[in-house]
Amino acid sequence: MNIREQRLANDYRALQRLCAFKEPVKVKIVEKRGNPPDYYLLQLSNCKGVESVSGDNDTPRYRTEHTIEIRDFPLEYGEPGKLPTITIKPSIFHPNVYSSGNICFDGGDKNALIQPLDFIVERVISVIQYENLRFGSHANKDARTWANRNKHLFPLRVTPNLNWR
Repeated sequence: MNIREQRLANDYRALQRLCAFKEPVKVKIVEKRGNPPDYYLLQLSNCKGVESVSGDNDTPRYRTEHTIEIRDFPLEYGEPGKLPTITIKPSIFHPNVYSSGNICFDGGDKNALIQPLDFIVERVISVIQYENLRFGSHANKDARTWANRNKHLFPLRVTPNLNWR
């Protein structure tokens, strides 16, 4: 097994642990391809993100379920800045997400990213929830303008139902 395959195998084991233990956001592997896997379709539940913004007062419409596709791992995967393509389906309204749903990792720290796949998925979750308000390079200028006007709304969290008895 070469270094890339070993990294992919380690990533799969780490992603399985993330699926088993991540709270409160739930991560589920819906589909995987390859041995070791080099394609994933993940389902995120209980992960609040902005689906769209509408109206004169830019009212956000939220969504808590997201599908994440991870594909096109480069041959140099594992080297700094060599990341797979990660797409949120359907797309969300976020400064770092293109209308296609592809996540923009461009910015000052992209070339330093050598984190395993489970950490990258955690980073995607933090993007969806607007946890990092330093938007850097933007994929969606309208979302950046809206987010900068509405920082008081962030980070987004699903609130527990306190009406139980």
